Amino acid sequence: MFQEYNSLLELSDAFQSKFMIEKRHLPYHINVIDELHINENGHSRILCKLLCFTNSKGEFEILESLVDYIIRTSHLSEFERIEITNPIITQEISRIDLWVRDREKKYAMIFENKIYNATDQEAQLSRYIEKTIADGFNLKNIFVIYLSQSGSEPDPQSWGYYKERFVSKYVNLSFNKDILSWLKHDVLPNIREKDMYLKNAVNQYVDYLEGLFFLRTIDNNMNMNLDKLISDHFELDKCKNDKERACLLQEKMNELQDLIYKMQSLKEKTRQNIFEEWKQITKEKFPELHPLEKGEYSDVSFNSINGKKVNVIINEDNQLYCQVQFDTDLPQEERKVENTKIMALKDVLPEPKKNPNDCVWKYFSKDDYDGVFNLFLEVVERCKKLVD
Repeated sequence: MFQEYNSLLELSDAFQSKFMIEKRHLPYHINVIDELHINENGHSRILCKLLCFTNSKGEFEILESLVDYIIRTSHLSEFERIEITNPIITQEISRIDLWVRDREKKYAMIFENKIYNATDQEAQLSRYIEKTIADGFNLKNIFVIYLSQSGSEPDPQSWGYYKERFVSKYVNLSFNKDILSWLKHDVLPNIREKDMYLKNAVNQYVDYLEGLFFLRTIDNNMNMNLDKLISDHFELDKCKNDKERACLLQEKMNELQDLIYKMQSLKEKTRQNIFEEWKQITKEKFPELHPLEKGEYSDVSFNSINGKKVNVIINEDNQLYCQVQFDTDLPQEERKVENTKIMALKDVLPEPKKNPNDCVWKYFSKDDYDGVFNLFLEVVERCKKLVD
């Protein structure tokens, strides 16, 4: 097995070297989204903006188009119950990537975005379903749309006890096939000429997704050369037929996935050392504060801000984040941060969304350890002053 792993690592090095050379020889091409290097939240913001579009009659044409696409391609009749009249569409409220809620029609749609193959957090979908129930929606009228990169399914633990309850109310839409196809064939042809900014935005996003999956016309020669590199490495020309070649490639993909799992496991062990170091530094630097010990990577709590207990934490969903919130043991209505001293932190932490949240936070990339911990230390020092 180690020999196979070594072979795969050699291929990885050769592929990356060839890929960089090929990219340098691509014809000139510019895409604004490419240059912004957006993360999962960036994609969620784009999709949210598209789904929020209404025509002169107040109809949510693009959201209706997406639901029609789901019904047409998944053949799940439960989605036919969704009647779009006046939904509220939000992004990153209660940590839910996209949340479509219609209180008049009494349904809700949870969108979980995994375009960059982020792993599912513990009971992630289960928690989002329960948040939606707590928001006043009946379980039978909640739908889950999992936005995968190329069709990968949620980790079974992400569902908690809900997986069987969502067999007919869950759909996996891949960006590679579904979202790209829907935008190109269902959305773009139906955008009116007067909506030029919408059309330009969708064109840019389609082009970005085609670039992400090497589907641009200018990528053709590069793809052929990279295919040849892989074919030569595995000696696919020695296979008897395409069936044998497909089986060999699947075998190598399985081996590569095993290797990735082992690398992920090792990475998590090293990350855990970082989190333990954070906790130790926090205890030494702020011995008078109380550790939350609720699973966060580093955390402290203050006895009083605005007369309430406040927590400062580092945690992660798809990304690392530093967050300040009133203690979760308080009733929900007492945890809003608007018009409180916490808002003095708005120069380093974002303000709440349109519907004020019970916390404020700032995201960092998954590996920006210094960035998130330095902000955490700064926020704790400033919270100390708010209490004093």
